[in-house]
Amino acid sequence: MNHDTPERDPDGAAQRLRDDSDAHVIKCMGDVDMGLVEGEGVRVRDADGNEYLDAISAEWVLNLGFRHPEIRQAMEEQFGKIDYVSPVFEDEARTAYAKKLAELAPGALSKVLYGLSGAAAVEGAMHLAMRTTGGTDFVCLDAAFHGRTFATIGLTYVNPGMVEGSNKGLDRYLPRQMRVPNYNCYRCPLKLEPGSCDLACADHVDWALDKGHLNGPAGVIVEPFQANGGMVPAPDGYLERVHEMAKAHDVPLIVDEIQGALCRCGPMYASERAGIEPEMIILGKALGGGLPLSATITTPEYSELLPWEYGFTQAGNPMACAAGLAMVEIMVRDDLPENSERLGNLMVSELEKIQQDSSLIGDVRGQGLMIGVELVRDRETKEPAFEETDKLMAACLEHGLMIGKTGPVFGSNGNVAKFKPAVNCTEEDAMEMVELFGRALRDVEATL
Repeated sequence: MNHDTPERDPDGAAQRLRDDSDAHVIKCMGDVDMGLVEGEGVRVRDADGNEYLDAISAEWVLNLGFRHPEIRQAMEEQFGKIDYVSPVFEDEARTAYAKKLAELAPGALSKVLYGLSGAAAVEGAMHLAMRTTGGTDFVCLDAAFHGRTFATIGLTYVNPGMVEGSNKGLDRYLPRQMRVPNYNCYRCPLKLEPGSCDLACADHVDWALDKGHLNGPAGVIVEPFQANGGMVPAPDGYLERVHEMAKAHDVPLIVDEIQGALCRCGPMYASERAGIEPEMIILGKALGGGLPLSATITTPEYSELLPWEYGFTQAGNPMACAAGLAMVEIMVRDDLPENSERLGNLMVSELEKIQQDSSLIGDVRGQGLMIGVELVRDRETKEPAFEETDKLMAACLEHGLMIGKTGPVFGSNGNVAKFKPAVNCTEEDAMEMVELFGRALRDVEATL
């Protein structure tokens, strides 16, 4: 790929798109001067004519890549029948998708509460938990990310800059939740070592459930693999222990799989890796096959709500449900959990080889095709390499590769490069992603 793009034509389509966007679009999630105009599989083209290899599934929303022909066909067939049905009526696509999600889910998860965004689904889970338990306080992890709505900001990590940044002036609306130390075997907040810590971080969950609440505990919300918080997988045994603690206090374990489900971490549901059967799993991002859709799948015990307590006019939109159902059926038919596991292991192995000759890579970690590469300035002190990670992101684009960044991210922060390619990508695709990443990394390190 050649990305030695000449100076942009000030009257060209790319600049017109940028100018119109600046004039009319409020940009609240970043502002990259790149207009994406065409995608196919794991390839995407920008308005300047550059082609990129997409290693992030379009912000982890297209788990089968751009414009999958069978998803497109499912959407066209649904549009040929009916394109919208209000949630107050029965709908075939909405019901069929809920049934399929329940068939594939672990344990007694069988009831689906649809939403529109990941944060909305988290709020739905909170409603369900509070109605059943009578409590209002949730245990969450210090570096978790569960959304940016008023209810979910209280469950989401707080970077010091956020106090005077994105959270400024919102304090009146933000509920306080029970934050406990994070799991992070590379940067243990308790200064312990993996293998000898006896999962001490999990013990704080039990203490919070016992004594940390004001109005009674309502549940424990946890990600099986923290994405925005730094691409950190839960250590072996953690989820199992926390689930036992939740059950002992008669509250649900709510597993936020908005980014981790649908073969991203290997299995259809990331919880399957730990062999747990949680009371709720939250779904989003790729759930609608590229269209807006989220959901909480729960057990009958935690499925009661008051009339009109929760709901969205577009929740469970038939078009999104048809697309999502087609996506899941493809995943099952083509055994994409196995593909994600196999290619993820291969990518981690190759990235670890790059790490051996790298001055910046401190850690490589992953489950399935959910992979993080943490950059540090010093492997002993583990000082985050924020500026170097930004340079790496830019270098990857120059080499025709799109990757993500986390850390957690606020402002210029973020020192973890992330790979979340389509779970149906080929071994050739995966190895090309690693090769381009290695080239970009060498370019950055050559300037240090």
